[in-house]
Amino acid sequence: MYVGIDVGGTAIKAGVVDENGSIIARGSVDSQPGSGAEMVRLMYVAMCHALDRGMISRDRVTAVGIGSSGLCDNEKGTMVYSPNIAYDNTPVREYFTERMDVRVDLDNDANCAAAGEYVVAGEGRGSFVFVTLGTGVGGGIIIDGKLLRGVNGGAGELGHTTVYPGGRLCGCGRRGCWEAYASVSGLINDARERGGWFAAQSEITGRTPFEGAAAGIPEAVEVRDRWIENVAMGVCNLVNVFQPDRLVIGGAISKEGENLLAPIRKFVSENAYTRGIPGLKRTEITAARLGNDAGIVGAAFLHKIH
Repeated sequence: MYVGIDVGGTAIKAGVVDENGSIIARGSVDSQPGSGAEMVRLMYVAMCHALDRGMISRDRVTAVGIGSSGLCDNEKGTMVYSPNIAYDNTPVREYFTERMDVRVDLDNDANCAAAGEYVVAGEGRGSFVFVTLGTGVGGGIIIDGKLLRGVNGGAGELGHTTVYPGGRLCGCGRRGCWEAYASVSGLINDARERGGWFAAQSEITGRTPFEGAAAGIPEAVEVRDRWIENVAMGVCNLVNVFQPDRLVIGGAISKEGENLLAPIRKFVSENAYTRGIPGLKRTEITAARLGNDAGIVGAAFLHKIH
């Protein structure tokens, strides 16, 4: 039995996860601003809440995984840095292992989400790329069953590949990043810049262009299709670079299903490096399955792919 802990800016969520990836008990606490040490204490408290609610003793837990924003050093068991949490090489593993005999792994929250989808959607085999479309564009890469972590654990910043040199300003300070065009924030910016029908809407969200397109609004069709093409461009680049068995798209907008996935698959089939070569295996492109539970499930299974 495993525990996954998902550290967010407003809450720390923990789940007891079985071998099949099902969450059988949950616990959570509010995140508190303050020291990294205090955040680690709250992680432990959230785990204890989950175990107590499931009436599960601590000695039945064989692995604990923790996912948080920022940089993690799994070798040393420390949280190195996060822009939103006061980590400073905070010793996380030591805190847990002083209190229970258990393996503890740490990783970036996007890598944890990738791990969760890999175990469930990827069936724990092959090479796998996870892309999450939200306020930004993040994700994780798993090659031959192992997370690609890179120097300083910073691999997988998929949104910061350049697709339009000198283009739209990205939150990272560079111009033309894929994130600036393929994120939900980018979609909302596209809609606001287009005006017309969008100018008459009281609120514009990531769903607005899709809803307008379904109603046959020309401006909405234009914005939706251009945004999907920008998403597909980056997906095609990832397919060309990694040739993964599966590429999974997550984030709330992935619930658009085939309205999003079908044109992406079509773009990739027409533009991938291997297009037109008969008999080759193609990357399977699907939507994420775990939703908001991906971080918990993936953290719980970090011990399998580290």
